[in-house]
Amino acid sequence: MEDDIRLICGDCLEKLKELKDNSVDLVVTDPPYGYSFMKKNWDKAVMGVEYWKGCLRVLKPGAFAFVMSAPRQDVLSRIIANLANAGFEMGFTSIYHTYAAGFPKASNIGKMVDKRLGNKREIVGRGKRHDSKSFGKDIYGKYKGGVPLETKGASPIEGSYGGFQPKPAVEIILVCMKPLNEKTYVDQALKNKKGVTWLDDCRIPYENKDKPQGGYGDMGIGIGKPTEHQKYTKRKPRQEGTVFKQSGFKAEKNDIASASPLGRFPANLLVSDDVLNDGRITKSGQNNVRRKHGKFVEHDLGGIGMRQVSHPDIGSYSRYFDLDKWAEKTLPFLIVPKAAKREKNRGMERLPERKMEFESTTRTNKETADKFGCERKSKMQNNHPTVKPVKLMSYLITLGSRPGDMVLDPFMGSGTTGIACKTLNRRFVGIELSREYFDIAKARIAFVQKNLL
Repeated sequence: MEDDIRLICGDCLEKLKELKDNSVDLVVTDPPYGYSFMKKNWDKAVMGVEYWKGCLRVLKPGAFAFVMSAPRQDVLSRIIANLANAGFEMGFTSIYHTYAAGFPKASNIGKMVDKRLGNKREIVGRGKRHDSKSFGKDIYGKYKGGVPLETKGASPIEGSYGGFQPKPAVEIILVCMKPLNEKTYVDQALKNKKGVTWLDDCRIPYENKDKPQGGYGDMGIGIGKPTEHQKYTKRKPRQEGTVFKQSGFKAEKNDIASASPLGRFPANLLVSDDVLNDGRITKSGQNNVRRKHGKFVEHDLGGIGMRQVSHPDIGSYSRYFDLDKWAEKTLPFLIVPKAAKREKNRGMERLPERKMEFESTTRTNKETADKFGCERKSKMQNNHPTVKPVKLMSYLITLGSRPGDMVLDPFMGSGTTGIACKTLNRRFVGIELSREYFDIAKARIAFVQKNLL
């Protein structure tokens, strides 16, 4: 590995001691979630305070950490408490990454009751399944086309599921910061360029190529050049320093309230797979004002004289938060929405194939699992079960650092953070406990280094 990439195999609790105080610009990590995902021992525990103290020590004052977490309330609350107790500043909004590829894991109580009581279930149809070999062969020796039987029971609790386990569609990224050692954010930024996030680099591109008109962030303040509404009502544009009667605030020229050709201001929601597309395509106009009693009137947002403005583009609702669209514009090579097989295995041709560790359902009996296709037998070089997409880690790295900065991932896994760092010209330190996953990460990052060079 080159000097700007340092990979360490071992327990990060000990290996973090090898790093100097105040030497890291950003932490981006996907630690164990604490609920034994797929019965993995390494995922059983929420990382304790001592681990996060180690991260805090090596971060520069005002540097950020982006820590991924499951949305399940018990583990989420514990990791937040541990980060706070370690000394991180937690007074920020989390980022929510939503996607469409999650698979339900809820226990079907109706089916389990019928199985226990020996009740026969009525066949009502066949469900869709991509894996055409998962459900065995029919009486003619041919595969059933990957469509499991849909059945219906007669018990009074048919249609119920154990506890509350909905389809997973969101992951939470906790945003925390090492406390400032200067009086203000401005002072800290001038001192070491920390205490800030680089939001302009994470703007979501517009769906069309036209320069947007109207308010930035979907809101604008009527200062300066008259709008069409002001021309229609013959009202003069507000001058800087105007005091609004309702709120007492003064109008001022504000970059955040003006349109930007760079794209939409980042939100605390990131969308993959066009998951917010409800089938409706909407078009945004330059200035959307509503009518009241036959006259155009401004939207009064909080009594501060702001008017609702939309950017002139067209698409589904996902376009306002589209991580895929950001990645298309920002990343130098193709990244798929979810970490697909080709992304996971890129650069690992020389490593042996291993049995892929897929999610399991409530069926634990091997014979039953084989019958219903819950235990797949495909093999991959990269068999890590929770590989994150490169584009997501790239977004977080872009948000919290600059080219040449040092990024730390103390729970490196199969090395996705390192791949993103190398692609975005950041230095990287990755620590991984498992030798198997360490070798996978090393091969994946080496492949990216070779191809970029």
